[in-house]
Amino acid sequence: MKAAVDSLDGRLTIRLEVLPGETVKDRIELAERCGFDGIAFPGRFRKKFGEEAIALQGHLALPIKTVSLGFEGSLCSPEPESRALCFKSLIELFDFTAALGAKSVNMPPILKQDSVARYPADAVEKQDQLLIDQLPLLGDEAEKRGLQLLIEPVNQSESDYLNTVIHAAGICEKVNHPAIGLTPDFFHMQKEEADIPASLLRAGATIRHIHTAEHNRVEPGPGTLNFRPGFKALKSMQYTGLVEVECRSLSGEAEEVLPQSAAYLRHEWAKA
Repeated sequence: MKAAVDSLDGRLTIRLEVLPGETVKDRIELAERCGFDGIAFPGRFRKKFGEEAIALQGHLALPIKTVSLGFEGSLCSPEPESRALCFKSLIELFDFTAALGAKSVNMPPILKQDSVARYPADAVEKQDQLLIDQLPLLGDEAEKRGLQLLIEPVNQSESDYLNTVIHAAGICEKVNHPAIGLTPDFFHMQKEEADIPASLLRAGATIRHIHTAEHNRVEPGPGTLNFRPGFKALKSMQYTGLVEVECRSLSGEAEEVLPQSAAYLRHEWAKA
């Protein structure tokens, strides 16, 4: 256990879509050369990458370990039709995730960019209750497939609801389902958390996955975000889950900056 906590060996992943390459195979081979251990699949790109990824399962340079987004509607929408659509599309996403051999689905509950009907920002209790009512059933479906469903708090510019790790952890604790957990994201936390290590410590065992990106959402390393205090908190809790590079762009050529980023994260984790 101690060795797993002290290093990121076998645990460092990167999003598929940020990797350049003509094919899924090419992209994943690049990730291996750059020092990563696994791949995070973008559910929104299921039509573009999904068929090849499933066909090559077991024959890729690195395993696909998790899926993010790729569902329709929202569990928190005021429209019952949108909630029903979300539930149905999440079940379909679970099946896709299982076919990839991945083990978790990451879900921000509601995003402004999706143009889903939303409650006003102050209707927090109503949206909390919608999640608390629906997540146990989804947890059961995820568990049947050997998966985890992980909710992700995002910053206020991207969502009116569930912006902090502590809020999300409280939802997970009320749901109290073994297949329901939390994905803190360092990019969002730097905008919303007064004290990142304290928030992570409060969330505790609800944390099942970690996202990382710089303050400007490029790969970790060239910016100003200090990951070490948060990593120290995670290590103190014996966190042994995945740490994902979930950036939106790269600061330079992938072959140059991604090996540096992988080495940087491993170093910061080891020194935390």
